[in-house]
Amino acid sequence: MSIAQETATIATPEEVLDRVRELVGPLRERVGETEDLSRLPQATITDALDAGLFSLLLPAALGGSGGGLRDVADVIRILAQGDPSAAWTLGFLTEHNWMLARWPREAQDDVFSTGAPVLMAAVANPPGTATPVPGGYLVSGYWGYCSGVLHSSWVQVSAFIEGRDRPSLFLVPAADVDVQDTWHMSAMRGSGSHDVRLDGCFVPAHRSVDIDVWHSRRNHGGRLYPEPLYTYDARDLLVFLVPALAVGAAEAMVELYRARLERRKAAFTATPAADTPAGQMRYARSVSALRAAQALLDSAIEQTVEFNEGTSEEMPDERRALIKLDCLRICRLAWESIELGVAGSGSVIYRSSDITQHFVRDIQVILSHLTIDEDGMHTAVGEILLGRATDPDPARNFT
Repeated sequence: MSIAQETATIATPEEVLDRVRELVGPLRERVGETEDLSRLPQATITDALDAGLFSLLLPAALGGSGGGLRDVADVIRILAQGDPSAAWTLGFLTEHNWMLARWPREAQDDVFSTGAPVLMAAVANPPGTATPVPGGYLVSGYWGYCSGVLHSSWVQVSAFIEGRDRPSLFLVPAADVDVQDTWHMSAMRGSGSHDVRLDGCFVPAHRSVDIDVWHSRRNHGGRLYPEPLYTYDARDLLVFLVPALAVGAAEAMVELYRARLERRKAAFTATPAADTPAGQMRYARSVSALRAAQALLDSAIEQTVEFNEGTSEEMPDERRALIKLDCLRICRLAWESIELGVAGSGSVIYRSSDITQHFVRDIQVILSHLTIDEDGMHTAVGEILLGRATDPDPARNFT
């Protein structure tokens, strides 16, 4: 599916944020429809387009708002207050326009030929294979968890070119991708994260790029556009998707928990739970965990912005490890905040009409994502901080 060219004047990042705040209510209203469809309703995609969301991170030269790291983290956080699965999908579709603008110009000319942002899905694991042929490559592979693919006009995949020890990235029209019907889940249904397959698909040479160049501060977008975000290492944006989403979801759950405490009666009494020591204590603990998560997120973003916009050097592994450590802790604190409210809410939240159980299931699945694998990630961080890392790029997977 192609996305129509926007006709409205390009919004500033602040205007986009204001418009996105208006989407929280509709996202909550569509939770049931989203789960039934196992994808986002078309109305949600249309609302995001009308808000200018997909142009948020594009440079002005491509008709975008030229937003920065704080802007995209705020957008994901706000969207998550409406529906975590929608925030996940819309967040990726927004970030993926930034990812596309890091490609060489010839590839960008293909995907941005309409003068509008595009919808692109992206998958990396496991890398496929790319066989060199005249003019390009024949790409084959089977990739899992391709979020948003049912809404996308392009798909970015990773594959090993024969003879190379690091994968490259390839851009493929979505019409060439075989989408497998695999997304049968009890949570995060709206992401539509089906597996995808290619079998000898021809990809012209200009739609391939070395992953290490694309990933780095030396990416092509950094030479083409003046916006600071294009000089960042890709990890320095991608690492904040899950923490921002977790904080936004926790903010929504604390809001709903407070309203529930006012309505709910303490056991065997007519006393509102908000007037009981137990309710007051549990709510205070939930707010405390949320405030700690918010503060840590703001601090980690500020550190990342200050480093990237204060120097052209590569971020040291130790510094990147500490930011990853903060991101893991943010997710844990956000979940602690949610869990405290859930445990103090009784069985009413498990009614199918209550969105609390939808949020809880979605966040549980999100926190199982490989980038939030606490055992593996804490081990990798510890190796770096203790000087025990043997991998030449030990922070490679800190996204």
